[in-house]
Amino acid sequence: MKISIRFNTKWVLAVIAIIVPFYSQSQQEPNRIELGSLRSGGKISAVKIGTQWGVEIANPGGASVQQPQPIKIFQYVSEMKSRELGSGYNSIDKSTNGFVGKGDISPMEGVTLHVTDEWTITENILKIKRQLTVSGNGAGGFYSKVSFSTLNNYKFPDVDLFMPGTIYGRSEYQAITPGYLFDGAPAGTNNYNSGRIEEREDAFPIPIAGLSFRDGTSMALFNHKPDANTISDDTQDSKGRTLIDERIQFGAFGFVEQNPGIELGYWFPGNKRGRQRYHPFKNRLTQSYELSFRFGQNETLHEFYRNSWRWGWKVLNPAFNHYDINVVKKSLATHLAGLVLTSGDRTGIPFWTSMITGENFGDAGLRDRDAVMGFVGKNLEGAALLLQISYEDNSPENKKYRQIALDIISSFVRYVQVAPPGGTGFNIETGKPTMTNPAPNHVPCCNGRLYLREFTDDMRWVLKAYQWEQSRGNTHYNWFRWCAEFGEWLLKNENDDGRFPRSWYPGTGVVYDKSFANSYNVMAFLCKLGEVSKREAFWTAEGTDPFVSAAKRAGEFIWKEFHSKELYIGGTLDNNNILDKEASTLSLEGYLALYELTKEPKWLDRAKAAADFAETWIYAWNIPMPVDETNATLQWKKGVSTIGVTKINSHSGGVDQWMAGDVDEFARLYKYTNDSHYLDIARIELHNSKNMLALPGRLYDYYEPGAQQEHWGMTSYRGHARHQGALPWVTVNHLTGIMALKEFDADLFNQLSADKK
Repeated sequence: MKISIRFNTKWVLAVIAIIVPFYSQSQQEPNRIELGSLRSGGKISAVKIGTQWGVEIANPGGASVQQPQPIKIFQYVSEMKSRELGSGYNSIDKSTNGFVGKGDISPMEGVTLHVTDEWTITENILKIKRQLTVSGNGAGGFYSKVSFSTLNNYKFPDVDLFMPGTIYGRSEYQAITPGYLFDGAPAGTNNYNSGRIEEREDAFPIPIAGLSFRDGTSMALFNHKPDANTISDDTQDSKGRTLIDERIQFGAFGFVEQNPGIELGYWFPGNKRGRQRYHPFKNRLTQSYELSFRFGQNETLHEFYRNSWRWGWKVLNPAFNHYDINVVKKSLATHLAGLVLTSGDRTGIPFWTSMITGENFGDAGLRDRDAVMGFVGKNLEGAALLLQISYEDNSPENKKYRQIALDIISSFVRYVQVAPPGGTGFNIETGKPTMTNPAPNHVPCCNGRLYLREFTDDMRWVLKAYQWEQSRGNTHYNWFRWCAEFGEWLLKNENDDGRFPRSWYPGTGVVYDKSFANSYNVMAFLCKLGEVSKREAFWTAEGTDPFVSAAKRAGEFIWKEFHSKELYIGGTLDNNNILDKEASTLSLEGYLALYELTKEPKWLDRAKAAADFAETWIYAWNIPMPVDETNATLQWKKGVSTIGVTKINSHSGGVDQWMAGDVDEFARLYKYTNDSHYLDIARIELHNSKNMLALPGRLYDYYEPGAQQEHWGMTSYRGHARHQGALPWVTVNHLTGIMALKEFDADLFNQLSADKK
């Protein structure tokens, strides 16, 4: 059978006329458009899915990420009903240095959210400027989100997570130090195992979070124009209520395990479990925020978070507040001396004093009349500082300071048994032995035991005072022998590899806590004891100093087992072995002491590592107080910058001024490394840490110049605290930062004191 087909010429031409424009259009609008390149070699592309556009970044290594739906919101309808909605861009247009994506999303009838995202590419940074506008009114609320997810199907154990003051690495370290993050902490076991870690940005010293991949690549997300305004209903919320209010202007960061990959995102406002926060669907409501993604290469975990942090610090450029340091010093010294009590032959600084009234409530209060060394009583460090100030001139005031210092040190030498330790202080009225956390008291985790840190913190200062006095012809050999007696006993508690116990039962020498993660506490003390004891008969037949040798062994142990893994834990006595800043600042002191004594470069490298960790707890941006509160009720006053405060620990949003006492450590690092960033940190902590310190003409409700309460909230109970009292460490740390810097380098002290930039 023969088949013949005839074509109508006009019909064929008509079909061609249709096909050719379609083909041309498909060439003009392909499914992938190259938008630009990162310095790392990463290719940024728009990828079309259906009729909408997503974004993909093909980076070398593990840092390849995607977002098929760049416009995402989470819609709250009721406590029983909520949902995440996503949409791609309707259009993407290339610009000179990036691209612009536009799209809409409609969560309900009559309401549309219009989004314009301006993306800019600069070296290894991808920046987004988001503008969202609501059209129409509706019930419920929402937050919007910007995020990328890894192309590889990673889970949390496959990567290292970073949130400043929250998490620095891997979950498997829980096996080394169980509980180093509280189960309920933002990055603790509960949230980590659930595959979702999230935290409000006002809990971050710099609003940044990131992922470090095992191949040396990384991705960090940074809010470089944070606002963080909020309302008292948010900060005073103790019941976890859902709030819908456009005055809430802080965001949140989070990591979410997905299938595939891990999502790193920022959502606005800052919603988190137990604290749901939304904006209303209100006609003409706008959201505006700017974020940047940094893509790194060839970085260890430490290099990743150090470089990301410094990038954030440079962009935020923390505002510097200048103070007359001589006025500050005089106010602090006068206040500290005024706290001192004497009863019989006992002189000490009482444990707690109200900063509103100046009252000390005696033994009816919380061990108020106890004088304690080290964390957090710091009697001996305080005495040494008053002694140091007394050398400045022969005024009646300085003679008084000298006598107070001599009386405090003599009281401790007389009343505190150190081998084995019977206490870390005494009751000023009775002379009865006591400690930072005697049993019973309100600190159930850690009371009734003596901690290594209580001794090493303050005895180092007694040894310094001994040297100062000896250089002036005043010998207090009993001071030295008291410290050496403890040092000799301490060496008997050392394990072969340089580890030391954390705590003991009073008066027995029996170890209570065999956790060795706090062995860093011995380094600075043993170095100082070795330095002072050179003239004594402590040297071995081989000509080595047993104290310095033990300090070195402790430094090797703690670096290998903990600090090389970013585990700086157990600094405080009332939170046990959790991740905190004080562990890193104490380690910084110890490593610097070893470097200054031995000149071995490895100790300087380790000091830098500890400093890099420590500074990520310093707030480099201002957290405004709730818009609907007044200074009549606020304890942190409106208009006072929070730049320079330090986050307390890894499970709360509380802050204090602890690192006011670490000015000299960062100054020393600057001198040894010529890294000006460390000088910037020293300057901020010398000056900005005084922002809420009572000074002449500016008392902030406190009873006298030099007074300051212990802490404040920055997330929950923002601008408020559990009490308005202070432990001695508050005043002592402020003075230490001043006097230790002055002793280290008088010219640098004068330079930083005079700086007004």
